[in-house]
Amino acid sequence: MKRVLLLALPFALIAAACSSGEDAMPTDYPWQLAEIAGPDGTMSTPITIPTLAFEVDSVSGNASCNRYSGGYEIDGSSISFGQLISTQMFCDEAGVMEQEAAYLAALASVDTWSMDGETLTLSSGGTQLLAFTAISQDLAGSSWDLLAYNNGTGGFESAVIDTPVTAMFGEDDTLTGSAGCNTYNASWTASDGSIEIGPAASTLMACADEQVMAQETRYLELLGLAETYRVDSEALEMFDADGTRILQYVRSAG
Repeated sequence: MKRVLLLALPFALIAAACSSGEDAMPTDYPWQLAEIAGPDGTMSTPITIPTLAFEVDSVSGNASCNRYSGGYEIDGSSISFGQLISTQMFCDEAGVMEQEAAYLAALASVDTWSMDGETLTLSSGGTQLLAFTAISQDLAGSSWDLLAYNNGTGGFESAVIDTPVTAMFGEDDTLTGSAGCNTYNASWTASDGSIEIGPAASTLMACADEQVMAQETRYLELLGLAETYRVDSEALEMFDADGTRILQYVRSAG
C-alpha cells in the first residue's frame, strides 16, 4: 500500500490494563474493528483493520490509514467522542480512505456501548455501527523489532537504521533477541498488562559503531525498567513505573 505523507499531528498512547467480569468496561482492552455498518446498515468486514485504545481521558488508534486521537466520555452505557484529530496521509488501496471517513463519522455519532465477553459494540440511536474484538495481550510466541526507545535525556529516539534489535518472547518464559551488537536472554512474566523482565545476560562482543553500542546499553537497561505493556495490533509498547513509554516495537515480519 502506497502512502503519501501530507501532515502529521502528535498523539500519545498509554498502556491500558485488562479486566473481566460483570464490571467490564470499554477501557479494559485495546480493540480492533471486526465489522462496520455500511450506508444501508449492513455490517461488513473492514478492508484494513482500524483500532481503538482508551486511555485515562483520551482515545487513540488507527482509523484505516491514519492515526487519530481525541477525547471521550463514558456515563453508564452512554459514550461519546470529542473532536478527533489525525495524521493526514493518503492511502491508495481501493476503498481505504472511504472506509476511514465512515469509521471516523461513526465514532462521532455513536451514543451507547455494550460488551459481550471480549466484543465491544458501539451504536447510535439503537442501531449498531461498529463492532470490535479485543486485541490479545498474550506475548508468548511473539517476535518484535525495535522501532524506538527512550534515550534517557527526555527524547524518544528511533532505533539505529540497519541494526536490528529484536525481542522474542518464548513459550518457556525466556526472552531472547539481538540487542544490536550482542545477543541476549532474560526471563519474563506478564499478566493483566503488567510485565517483569529479569536481568539480561548477553554476549560480550564489541562493535566499532559507538552509536550502536550506546543504543545496546540503553536498550538492555530499559528492558529491566518495563512494568506495563500494551499490544496494539501490530505494535508493542512498554512503559516504566511512572507510565512513561520506554520501548516501542513493531511485529516481526514472517
